[in-house]
Amino acid sequence: MRLFHLVLALLLAAPALAAPAMWQVEGGAARITLYGTVHALPPGKAWMSDAARAAFTSAGTLVVEVANSGDAVAMASVVQRLGRLPAPIPLASRLPPDLRPKLASHMLGLGMSAGSLDQYKSWLAAITILAVDMQRSGLDPADGVDRALIAMARTADKPVVALETAEFQLGLFDALPESEQRLLLGSAVIDAGAAQDEVRALLKAWEAGDVERIRAEFDDGSLSPALAAALITRRNIAWADWLAKRAAQPGAVFVAVGAAHMAGPDSLIALLTARGLRVRRVE
Repeated sequence: MRLFHLVLALLLAAPALAAPAMWQVEGGAARITLYGTVHALPPGKAWMSDAARAAFTSAGTLVVEVANSGDAVAMASVVQRLGRLPAPIPLASRLPPDLRPKLASHMLGLGMSAGSLDQYKSWLAAITILAVDMQRSGLDPADGVDRALIAMARTADKPVVALETAEFQLGLFDALPESEQRLLLGSAVIDAGAAQDEVRALLKAWEAGDVERIRAEFDDGSLSPALAAALITRRNIAWADWLAKRAAQPGAVFVAVGAAHMAGPDSLIALLTARGLRVRRVE
């Protein structure tokens, strides 16, 4: 099951000559570039094409999902406030009996004690398990496309605008019913240890800008309607509304958001088109 690795943010590796998908939005006063990102990479990998670099350089503003995800102290504060239970509940008790041995084995392999995640809500326990798993596979959000673009923008004194906050994004998980959170936890346990294989399976899709293939992984039947609406559909609608308003203002804007938001009938591309803008694939 690939679902939860994708939910965490398309943690895909990038090859040296990657050409991620890019679009131009036309029909308004602004010149808007849409760029499909991944949020974690192996360190030292080149990923920006000449066309993307030119579009970024000429833009007056960078727009990303979250601007302060690199602030470890702020993030830790949000995580602790949203993700801790009033009193510990054994994590194994939140799983079907057949998954409990795998949880125990994987926790041991990660060097984590059996009760170390009992104080976390089910969604945060799931994220923690897979985040540690991903880091052990050599993938690090600190080396993701978003953070690299933010660093480049700040070096160039380019304004950075966030579509969301880290608290909002984590709140999407926190607002899920416990039954949905436990499905995520089960998915995390099922996926545990498989990060490398899943990354290889999706690598060529992102490399070639194949957003339809990436989105298809979200539509594999394991993403519940509630989670799909929370993580994709409602966010795409909010972003499309924001971008439609921004398109009426002069200036060049480089918008970098997760590649999975760019495909499907409820994609950012489709929603902008429905709002009267022309969206043209340029890479």
